[in-house]
Amino acid sequence: MAKKKFGVGNIVACVAALFGLVALVMLFVPQLNWKSITGYDKGDPLSGLQITFGYSEHDVQVLNFSVGNFFTYLLVIIGIVFAVLAIFGKLGKIAPVISAVAFVAAGVLFFCALALMNVNIGELTGEAADKAAQLIKDRYTLGAGAIVGGVFALVSGAAMVGKLFIKK
Repeated sequence: MAKKKFGVGNIVACVAALFGLVALVMLFVPQLNWKSITGYDKGDPLSGLQITFGYSEHDVQVLNFSVGNFFTYLLVIIGIVFAVLAIFGKLGKIAPVISAVAFVAAGVLFFCALALMNVNIGELTGEAADKAAQLIKDRYTLGAGAIVGGVFALVSGAAMVGKLFIKK
């Protein structure tokens, strides 16, 4: 039985999987930074864990579970799994396609982290609830975790598209 060569396409897929792992690690890095209006007030940045799974401060629920941000990391995991399957030659050409689509979608969602954040507004309803949530969201900007995660996920997606066209 002939030994299979580890060609350029597989190296590209390995790089995509590694970049996907870097994007996944951004779950632990500050994704949203406090935006100071006056320069004197300071707030804590929010990590990917906090904006995805919610968090409490002084027994008050500040953020709720965010399906959109959870979906971001789920897509990165799907991209990594299908990149590994593409490295081993499983599923033919469909594995790199699924991986590329998952990585690109996750990359876009990383940049939407602020919009996908689910603020706990308590008992407010209607327009008051929308305004209260918007006031809190206006105090944050995208942080390093969201930007780096988005860039690495998009590069991983581009690498998996490249794997489709590399014959070796």
